[in-house]
Order: sequence, then structure tokens, then C-alpha cells
Amino acid sequence: MTSTTQQQAPKRRRDRAAREREILAAAERIFGERGYQGTSMDDIAAAVGVSKPLIYQYYGSKDGLFLACLARLRAQLLETVAEAVMAATDIEDSLYAGFVAWFQFLDDHPQAWSVLIDEGMLAAGPMADATDEVRNSFVELISAMVRLNLPPTRPVDADEVEILAHSISGATERLAIWRSRTPNPPAREKVAQTLRDLLWQGLKTLSAT
Repeated sequence: MTSTTQQQAPKRRRDRAAREREILAAAERIFGERGYQGTSMDDIAAAVGVSKPLIYQYYGSKDGLFLACLARLRAQLLETVAEAVMAATDIEDSLYAGFVAWFQFLDDHPQAWSVLIDEGMLAAGPMADATDEVRNSFVELISAMVRLNLPPTRPVDADEVEILAHSISGATERLAIWRSRTPNPPAREKVAQTLRDLLWQGLKTLSAT
């Protein structure tokens, strides 16, 4: 009996992990299309083909499911951008690679923007706090990129780095909104290059001071 139970346990864990991925993928899409308030657990259960009690068993509530979606998207986005930055051949190229990866992720996950950042979706509470955490994580990654672009002989001004990081984050957010609402928007590579060129000039000015 014990041997059979031990053999079946890994299969059950794999089944739950696969089912959770299906639920989160469906929830991400539906939250993105309909917004938090417009989405019901019945909608998500029907999309996946599971019972609503099963989703409650996994996530506890709609809030819990939404937070799980945010956590997954946050991890995927940061991993995608960080990998692109680390694979860049030089410091200037790291800016371009990071921007391309950001826009590529949003292009590949068309509903992700609404779930991750959309200011109009949530005004307050744990979900709004979680979206702020996503933004803050991206700002921290940008701050690290900015520090890498400063010469080692130049003293680091923490306020300057913070200002730059938030400015870059705000620019990428606005550009993402613009691209999502514009028919036939410019290619992400062109947007990334233009933004990189603009910021690179500013970084070179800071480096020279």
C-alpha cells in the first residue's frame, strides 16, 4: 500500500501543477479582456473545464487567483528582461535588449498589460499593492542597469539613479499603452532603439559630470 501511494504522489503533483498553469493562463486572458470586476470565477472555471470549487481550493478566492496571476506574470517579465540584459554584448546594447524584451513580452502576452499595470483596473487594496510591486521590481532592475552604465570612477548619486529608473519605467509604460492602442504601431525594435538612443545620450551626459 505504501509503495503504491509513494508511486502515485508525484503524478498527482504533476497533474496539479499542469492544472494550475491552465487556470492561470485562462485567468490572465480573461482578467486582461474583461478587467478584474468584470471577471467571475464561473468564467474562468468554464474556460478551463474545471469546477469552480477546485479553483477556490487552489487559490482561496478571486483575489487570491488574481494575485497568483500577477506573481506569475511578474516573474516571467523580470526573467525575460533580465536574461536579455545579461546576454547583451556591451553596456549600450543591454539597454536596447532590455527594451526589446519588455515589448516582446507584452506582444506575446496581449492581455498581460491590463493584468500587470493598467491603472484603471484597481484603485486600492492588495491587488493594487501587488501591481505596484511589479512596477517597483521593474524599477529596481532598471536601477541596476543604470548603475552598470555609470563609470566606476564616478560617485553614484542615489537620487539620480532613482529619478532615471522611474523615468525609464514611466516611458516604457506609456509607450506600451500607446502601442497597444495604435493600429499598426512601430516595430518594437524601432521603439526600443529610439528609447535607447535618447536615454544613452542622457547617461553619457551624467557620466561626464
